[in-house]
Amino acid sequence: MRLKINYILLLVFIAIQAKNNFAQQGLIAIQQIDTVSITDHPVNRQTNSSTFSITPLQKRFSSQNDLADLLQSTTPVQINSYGPGNIASISIRGGNDDHTNVYWNGLKINSAPLGGTDVSLIPIESGEEITIHTNTSSLGGDITINSKPDWNKKFSLHVRSDIGSFETYRNNVGFTAGNKKVQFQSNTFSLIAKNNFLYTDNYKFNHPTDTANHNEIKNEGTVNSIFIQLKDQVMISIGSWLQLKQKNIPSIMGSYEASNKFQKDATIRHFINVDKYGEKISYHISLAHSYDVLKYTDKKRPTDTVLLINSGYNTHRLSNTFYVENTFAHRLKLTTGYTYNLLIADVKEYAGKVIDHVGEASSNISIKQGDLQGSLRIAQPFSSFKYIRPQFYVDAGYMLTNKKYTVLFSYSDKYRYPDQNDRYWSPGGNPYLKPETGWTVNLGNTIDVFPDHPKHHLNAVVNIYYSKIKNNIVWTPITNIIWSPKNLKSTRLYGIESQLAYSYAAKNLVFSVNEIYNFNRVQIIQDENNADLKGHYLRYKPQHTFKSNMYVEIYSLGLGINYQYISRRFTDEENFAYFALKSYHLLDMFLTFKADIKEHHLQFIFKINNVTNTAYESIRSYAQPKRYYTFSFIYNFSKLQNNSL
Repeated sequence: MRLKINYILLLVFIAIQAKNNFAQQGLIAIQQIDTVSITDHPVNRQTNSSTFSITPLQKRFSSQNDLADLLQSTTPVQINSYGPGNIASISIRGGNDDHTNVYWNGLKINSAPLGGTDVSLIPIESGEEITIHTNTSSLGGDITINSKPDWNKKFSLHVRSDIGSFETYRNNVGFTAGNKKVQFQSNTFSLIAKNNFLYTDNYKFNHPTDTANHNEIKNEGTVNSIFIQLKDQVMISIGSWLQLKQKNIPSIMGSYEASNKFQKDATIRHFINVDKYGEKISYHISLAHSYDVLKYTDKKRPTDTVLLINSGYNTHRLSNTFYVENTFAHRLKLTTGYTYNLLIADVKEYAGKVIDHVGEASSNISIKQGDLQGSLRIAQPFSSFKYIRPQFYVDAGYMLTNKKYTVLFSYSDKYRYPDQNDRYWSPGGNPYLKPETGWTVNLGNTIDVFPDHPKHHLNAVVNIYYSKIKNNIVWTPITNIIWSPKNLKSTRLYGIESQLAYSYAAKNLVFSVNEIYNFNRVQIIQDENNADLKGHYLRYKPQHTFKSNMYVEIYSLGLGINYQYISRRFTDEENFAYFALKSYHLLDMFLTFKADIKEHHLQFIFKINNVTNTAYESIRSYAQPKRYYTFSFIYNFSKLQNNSL
């Protein structure tokens, strides 16, 4: 009922503001409001972190249902998926899923009970700018999804329809409307899929080809924002995200029993940001709220009226952020502020409602003198349950005068508080857990061959990193049926992440290529329960990944290729080769055709996924589809502002 009421209120809000326009503002982006340059970055992330962004071209040619597949195919992120449309977790630089923080317009959207983020719940329409930060105070990294207004648009309309194998139908309708002072945007999406794909069951005798039954999915939602530009260089941003996803969960491979599992996720998120910009002093204040519902059920047989499992949670997150940025002479900048989160969880297994207070106060000073730059950040985390010492971040860098090469060395402390399941789950929760802590050193190298060329862009990034994490939280058995978390492990993570990107754009020719290679080694330094695990690799962490994206367009025709290589992954910490998942190669190809009729732009995309019909697993015993097809139709209409206004 509460979800329906919020949805009705949002529709009323849209109707009243229909003449206004939203687009989406990036948290680490330069935007233009008349003659005012806006640099907006939250205080809980380093401004010099290693960043990888998803381009508009990559978003356009993704026919997937959510953000998981787009991140997996185009960025250094490793996505571990339980199957199309099912739960998908994030790993950055070998960290666990709860080591990565995900922010939507400054609001942290990680699950309070679980700590991680199910990326299958994040639609591509959730933000204009999607950026991965791999060198932050998080143990893994950060993903930011942000809104950005386009003040030049008077009205635009976007319609997209994807029809794919396994009775998959996805539709998206979005529009913007506004002027130089107010911008509004709305995106509404829906997905219905039977998801009955074919797969090879390697856990049954003779490896038969089976069908994924009881795998239907329905996902629908709307994301809306409004940006208001006031006098005195003040901008107000307001946004809302409503979503409902229902999913049948199939049996695992090797099982001969029919599944009767079902999961429903519902989300309501709102934010309001106020920014005041000046030549020397700028202010940012935000207030945001997130309400998340998860319900999981399981029947032993389809005819059962009594649920074997009936679990779920209801959580609220109220977030508040404030910072002030002072710019002094000699390019000296001081940023000071805080972020605060109130977490409320209503979970049956907690034996009562839980309230947590979590936040961080920080100051960051940066300076740039000639070709040299440097910064120092000090942060004091705080919570209602544990104390962590002040955290430090320091970097020093050098950029050639011609802007073609930059080198940056940094050191950063890292931490993560135990999630609510770790502390409150009954039976087994451990309220005496220590936070996970660690540190990272990073050497970043960036080469820009054509920094100011109007057509050619060639960039290369190579980051070398070394991290240590202690007090890793591990759930272990304390009886035959009860498990409890303990701080048992210390781990070491080191490797290289690299990217080479080239693009060329002319009147009748577009060409782009993106190459990503990661070497990542994640090993156990110490395990208090089993000393023999020292030097072993953590579960589901590939040492080598290679991803390649290529697209060429001549006049109206285009051809694209996406390729992935994921090396072998161990599925147990004893590193038994028998249980390891084999390395695999995936190849996708797509053809495009576009037609422009004045202000109307049409595009058709035909995509073949998994061209080589590869049988593979992302998570052990969970099926992935073989070859399948997608046809997409895209219509765009855009009308710009009258420059004389």
